[in-house]
Amino acid sequence: MAASSLAGETTGTIQGTRLYTKPDPSASGGISGKTANLPAPITGVFAIPQDSQLKVYKAELAEDGKSFSFKNLPVAKYDLLILSSNDFYEGIALSRSDNSLTDRDLKLIDPMVMKSTPFFDTKKINRIAGVTGREGKSIAVLQEVRTKPVTLQSEELRTDIQIRSLKLCFMEDVGEVGWQVVETREIVRTEVGPGAPKGLITHYYSPRLNGIRVTDTVKDLGELNLIVERTPDTK
Repeated sequence: MAASSLAGETTGTIQGTRLYTKPDPSASGGISGKTANLPAPITGVFAIPQDSQLKVYKAELAEDGKSFSFKNLPVAKYDLLILSSNDFYEGIALSRSDNSLTDRDLKLIDPMVMKSTPFFDTKKINRIAGVTGREGKSIAVLQEVRTKPVTLQSEELRTDIQIRSLKLCFMEDVGEVGWQVVETREIVRTEVGPGAPKGLITHYYSPRLNGIRVTDTVKDLGELNLIVERTPDTK
């Protein structure tokens, strides 16, 4: 992980490139929880329904920097991503089948993903799973960072800030052409300013954040000790 930060002020620009999915006022389900022992306060919590992964719901955060809640979520199974300035934790389902991607698949996928979205000059596939073979599909948890100078709409050139994006990248093996990105869904985009780690941040997979079933009540996850429950960053 890159060293912390440069001086200066952030621009205050809202970095989200897509609107988050609006809660359903007629739905009475939700999710609540509280993180424990994280090295930094949480800055965002996001819920992704397993049956519709292009939808992303954003939680309300409490002032304690630990507690979060989602209200009016439709009935579904949800996976969560929890973000702080230092790292992020996720339990996102990437394949309905057992992962069968080969080393060859990964070698073909990696450069294809790296050349996508030229705005971001630094990228890492934090985790990936899928099915090998023609018409095989895979999903990756992708982290992207703009470490080069950022030109604002005012044409001011800023060298003291970075832009970081966490997203899902949906890919398909289309035969002779090989693996292609067919869709992406940005989960969160942040402006990295003073006091925050620059570059890629640390990623952890946490099974506790996977497959949270929501019906017609609020699912209370209690205290989430993600430090204990996390697993090392792997593809």
